[in-house]
Amino acid sequence: MGSFHRSFQIPDRYRVVFQSVCIGLFILCVIFMIVRTVSYRTYGKLAGNAISVTQIRSAEVTVNGEMKTCSLSAKLQDLEPGTPVDVTFTVNNTGSDTWMQIRTAFAPVAVYENGVEVYEFGSKETRPSFMKDPGTMIQFVQIRQPGEVEITLHYTSPTTRNSLAIASPLISNQAGLLRYDVKQLGYVMGESVVLLIGGILLTVISGVIIQLIHEGVILLCLGIFTAVTGLWGISNCDLIFFVLNDSNLWYIISYVSFFSFLLPLEMFLDEDVHFHFRKFFRSLRYVLGVMMPVTVILQLTGTVMFSQSVCIYQILLPVSVLAFTVGVIWEAVRYHSRPARQMAPGMLILSGATIAELYHYSESVSYNSSFYFLLGTGVFCLYMCVVGALQVRRAYEIRRKAQEQEHQLMLMNEEIMEQKKYQDTLLDHEKQLRRLRHDYRHQITVLQEFVQNGEIEELSGYLARMMQAIPRSSGVRYTQNIAVNAVVAYYASRAKEEGVQTEIDLQMPARLSLDMEQSICVVFGNLLENACEAVERMDGGDDGDFAGAENGEERGKRFIRLSAVEHMGNLIIHMENSMDGKIRRWGRVYISSKRQEIGIGLSSIANIAEMHGGNAAFHGEHGVFVSDVYMKLFPEDFGDGVSRENLS
Repeated sequence: MGSFHRSFQIPDRYRVVFQSVCIGLFILCVIFMIVRTVSYRTYGKLAGNAISVTQIRSAEVTVNGEMKTCSLSAKLQDLEPGTPVDVTFTVNNTGSDTWMQIRTAFAPVAVYENGVEVYEFGSKETRPSFMKDPGTMIQFVQIRQPGEVEITLHYTSPTTRNSLAIASPLISNQAGLLRYDVKQLGYVMGESVVLLIGGILLTVISGVIIQLIHEGVILLCLGIFTAVTGLWGISNCDLIFFVLNDSNLWYIISYVSFFSFLLPLEMFLDEDVHFHFRKFFRSLRYVLGVMMPVTVILQLTGTVMFSQSVCIYQILLPVSVLAFTVGVIWEAVRYHSRPARQMAPGMLILSGATIAELYHYSESVSYNSSFYFLLGTGVFCLYMCVVGALQVRRAYEIRRKAQEQEHQLMLMNEEIMEQKKYQDTLLDHEKQLRRLRHDYRHQITVLQEFVQNGEIEELSGYLARMMQAIPRSSGVRYTQNIAVNAVVAYYASRAKEEGVQTEIDLQMPARLSLDMEQSICVVFGNLLENACEAVERMDGGDDGDFAGAENGEERGKRFIRLSAVEHMGNLIIHMENSMDGKIRRWGRVYISSKRQEIGIGLSSIANIAEMHGGNAAFHGEHGVFVSDVYMKLFPEDFGDGVSRENLS
């Protein structure tokens, strides 16, 4: 079973892609089930009583006293602001539950039934003072009179534009109208909800990643873009009025989200691709960033409405998307940028969706859907989630390797310092021995004098003083390998100075290849450094964690036990150290206790062990952290002409 499991393991370079796709699909499935459940509970019973919908295809339209027959939906052009427009048609009401759905965009409307007003929307009293025109609204109006009923829709053309869109009225019962709307716009609302929830989740996840590595800001920008785009899609969909019937609120949310959703996208691209023409692309971002507060101020003062400012954005946003797409492709082709190559397919998808949405918008008389752009954004975001995860992983690997090299350099410096101390000690001993040899003749003469005179007491005292003058070895030898001994001695003395019980037993060859010697120094240095930091953080009192459950040791005892033995060409290392019991992990890796990021010590040990054909395992429980490492000491060829026979 073990070999079967190993044969089907996913390589590390594909694991992030596989996990990202699985998580993304899982989230999408959960959101889809939630949307489907809510829609069934909300509309299921009403839809069961639905009848077919009749769409009013033509009506008599009167503008400035001039009447003509028009096909609906229609768009009247070149109107003076505030021009009254009457749309008249006849409905044959044969039932008691007949309703009419009307839709108006930026134009007040009043509904008359056989000359009697039954509904009115968009008067000045119903909207804030900074809004010259009302927002978009759909409304169900009941037709109460039986038989042939003349319906008149009295519109007042917007003051902020010279056109008026007249949507085709729908006739049915409430269930029929509701089912019709859900059928026409349910997929748009579903796409928007998925984007909003998915963007929020990605933003939250990226917030956790940023605490570990700065490059997580890539996913943060992508999550904000996804969430804002989903919010725009929701506020731009007519179904939202069945959730919250407030046209003024959705008017503001729709335009503000439309004006702002491209900023995080541009930040995402700029953060990851690093364009050579960065000034040009940043200028586009600055233009959008400046225009946002300007348009808000103009709207609040009633000077320029959002519905007027949007004309600039309808040009600027597609141009920005296409410009960034061209820039990404240029970076990929001209400069062979790896991030640009990965992002090019996603940007092409987003550009295609933008072009399709523009074409659909230009061909629509009454625009009420964002299907193409939302669909393209969904595919784009799912693809970019995988790309972003790969970028973050690559950045983490580069940063981890740089930190490992810096850490290894620090350990090597410590090793050099300890070797220098050892050499200085040897020199001191050599000087003392030289002095003793120089005085040896005189001391022998003095001893002979004591013996000849029978002065035994003086002889004994003189011999004692000679013994004290002989230099003693102050250094502790843990292994015959000088480099490894220097590293181990440094951290052992550090631990002993802190009052930590230290037990070290190393049985390893005195001579090793340079590469293997440096690797073992790094492994021992990381192990002992982590252990020293762990025991130094302990209080050392009686309320500590149980440090040795198996051996019956007392609680709170601070200790480090390190052993290493050579077995069949492998160096097997086992270390135990006490700790405070607070281990922070993120998935398969440990979080550094010194800073809010992934620790490099243990990952460096694992990488070195794997590089030398071995492995490393770490776990902590009952107040004890256990490290097990094994690595091959003597491969057939070290690469520098050194063999095992030469080292023995």
